[in-house]
Amino acid sequence: MNRKIRAIAACLLIISLLTACGESAQQPEATAPVDSAAGTLPGTELGVRDAADDVFSLNYNSSLSLNPYATTDNKNLLVTQLVCDNVFELDDDYNLTSRIVTNWTVSAEGTWWTLTIDTSIPMHDGSTLTAADVAYSIQLARNSARYSGRFSNLYGVSSSGDDTVNISTAKPDLQLLYLLTVPVIKYGSYSSSRPAASGPYMYVEGEDYLQAFDGYAGEGALPVDRVYLKEYTETEEIITAFEDSYIDLVVNDVSGKSNLGYGGNTETRYFTTTNMHYLGFNMSTPFLSYQQFRYALQLAVDREYAAETLMNGGAVASSLPVSPRSPLYDSSLGSELQYDLEECARIFDSTSVADQDNDGWREYIDMSAIQEIELDLIVCSESAGKGDIAKQFSDDLASIGIMVNVRELSWNDYLYALQTGDFDIYYAEVKLPANFDLTNLLTQEAGLNYGGIDDENYATYINSYLAAGDAGRAQACYEMLRYIATNAPIVPICFERQQVITHRNAITGINPTSSNVFFGISDWEINF
Repeated sequence: MNRKIRAIAACLLIISLLTACGESAQQPEATAPVDSAAGTLPGTELGVRDAADDVFSLNYNSSLSLNPYATTDNKNLLVTQLVCDNVFELDDDYNLTSRIVTNWTVSAEGTWWTLTIDTSIPMHDGSTLTAADVAYSIQLARNSARYSGRFSNLYGVSSSGDDTVNISTAKPDLQLLYLLTVPVIKYGSYSSSRPAASGPYMYVEGEDYLQAFDGYAGEGALPVDRVYLKEYTETEEIITAFEDSYIDLVVNDVSGKSNLGYGGNTETRYFTTTNMHYLGFNMSTPFLSYQQFRYALQLAVDREYAAETLMNGGAVASSLPVSPRSPLYDSSLGSELQYDLEECARIFDSTSVADQDNDGWREYIDMSAIQEIELDLIVCSESAGKGDIAKQFSDDLASIGIMVNVRELSWNDYLYALQTGDFDIYYAEVKLPANFDLTNLLTQEAGLNYGGIDDENYATYINSYLAAGDAGRAQACYEMLRYIATNAPIVPICFERQQVITHRNAITGINPTSSNVFFGISDWEINF
């Protein structure tokens, strides 16, 4: 079956599943009963259908914290985005804005930042925002499981006076501000499950709703006075609650096992994350130690087919370790690495990687001896879509005589194989910081350097890029990406997208970002 027919068949299957019964990639744990006579769901809700249809509601977990630095529940994290301002906002085109930072400066060497805070901004508890609140929140982010990965270069954070935050870094980073898309809460409120903040909505003691904050001035009128919080836990219960308008907005990971397959009369907006899927090479594998062979292999990845079909449109293809949404993405360089099996085969032909013994598989010459090529590709079996992409890569290479065996492993076995080097190629996903600092992925002592990359030039290019000012940033990034593309220590595949799903014609003005689904909520209009 050719590629086009396979794509059409896959799309028809997906459509039939969604329209017939709304089945998800993840099987529900239980099916919640529905009272067909009353048309209502069991659980925590307003209780009557008409009332539920006339208010704006989100799903949450009442037993877990609504503190953005304490909760681990994605539903509750979504709620906190309505309550907290971020230090900086980053729109889907990587433009920086801030409601709370009025000015910033950076030292000549690029290691000392000074942020000026707008201390006239009211907080939900009646106080006004201070630099101490902001510095405290950045420090919480630095130490949190969710945000700590982006702050490996952070040296210190402090406040001076009411309006000044000082940030120091271990090495120059003139793109630090891109990392500060973290929520601000009141100083000392980490232990509170509902902390005071400065965002458009506020918690109300003892109530399962958010109240529009009167102090959120100068940003335009908010679309509703209250946002109701309702609780549905089981998969089928959540789907039914949304389709029956008991909850009005959901975020869905269409590429992963958490894809719930929402049906009904809906509208969908996408936002692109910095979660990059990629292949990594074990540099101790003799065949993969040759740069020209790794370069050829990256031409055998059909990224568009992977993103659009195998990941159900839940990703955007990328041949570079920078999101295509970023202005730093170089499309001309990226196009050089597009899927091209013929060119891949031509490179192997030109380097004497050929079927030396007429068995249908290519071999290569090393130390004057014929060497078999049989590569072991590991992938986590618990990650939806990744196994299919790995198998497609294997099938494509098999068609030109390169043997790649895909080994699907449980999460624990996959981690053990990564840590012990028991692989030739691995399929992985990494959440890159928004400044696309690749230090933790490509440098010699990096925590995610599973392939044993041992080339100090990567650190040199990365550090030069991070230290570049506005005038030289694009060129420095290009030089870094060119070196990576040429030497191919990893093979980027795509960046994940997520869905924001609402009822058709119910909400207009939605412009979600990876750090704030409710970005620009003052521009929303909600109509029930």
